[in-house]
Amino acid sequence: MKKRNLVLILVMMIILISSCSQATTDNATKGPITVATMIDSEGAILGNMLLLLMEDSGFEVENKIGFGTPDILRKALESNEVDLVVDYTGSGQYYGAVAAAAVWSDPQLGYEAVQTFDKETNNIEWLTPAPANNTEMLAVTKSFSEENDIRTMEDFAEYVTNGGEVKLICSASFSDNPMGLLGYQNAYGFQLTSDQMIVLSHGNTAEMLKALYDGSDGVNVSLVYGTDGSLQEMDMLVLKDSKNVPPVYLPAPVLRGEVAELYPELRDLFTDTFESLDLETLQSLNARVAFGGEDAKIVAEEYLKEKGLLD
Repeated sequence: MKKRNLVLILVMMIILISSCSQATTDNATKGPITVATMIDSEGAILGNMLLLLMEDSGFEVENKIGFGTPDILRKALESNEVDLVVDYTGSGQYYGAVAAAAVWSDPQLGYEAVQTFDKETNNIEWLTPAPANNTEMLAVTKSFSEENDIRTMEDFAEYVTNGGEVKLICSASFSDNPMGLLGYQNAYGFQLTSDQMIVLSHGNTAEMLKALYDGSDGVNVSLVYGTDGSLQEMDMLVLKDSKNVPPVYLPAPVLRGEVAELYPELRDLFTDTFESLDLETLQSLNARVAFGGEDAKIVAEEYLKEKGLLD
């Protein structure tokens, strides 16, 4: 009788220990996952969305939003210094992915090219991107557009060819790029001279847009990125590029493969959020931070809750 009781006690203890162990496993903190972004309003907004969604799913997260420039961010990801970043599909051509120019100008083909390359070469996974092209484009003020009937790159080319007054402000990397200004000139048949341009060593479009807005040094055309937050607030018009000259840059979460294998739920955690972010939405969100001075985390949280993506 005593032996039977002893066996029963031992069985119950085993069950209890097993249950406690399972509970500990189920409640264990997942992570930590280090999230990093570039230094801009869009990086801050999208990075905070990633942080909020992961924390809501029980992940411990290390915040490195505003980590650095694109090259610094990429090196940190490749060296396992960070786990999850926000990057842009068109950048794949600079990371080593080889494809024809037409591939990078196609949203789906460009995504597939960098996705395949990084997975096979670096064990880095590109997750679902947002349908918002943050590529290099040219913008004018709406008043300039209306006065000169310029809404497209075809219109702009005709204006230049007919001797219209032009002062373009842009970055050196854009002015010398066959898929930037050189590509635009070849595709649309116009030519700008050096005295029609102000070329900066950096790509800070906030400074360029301010020059356009103020008309500094006669600037009436500026390099912009498609989702720049100041475009709506500053009453700017982006010239339509019907020939898709520059590469398409869709923002996407990019995750180290080892982390994706350890936590496979991360592959789908951000899908609904990024699919909801079209060009106008990102412009509006960026404007609240870059132009309105709102806190990026609050903007991100309000958006996620409004869309039913966060409790």
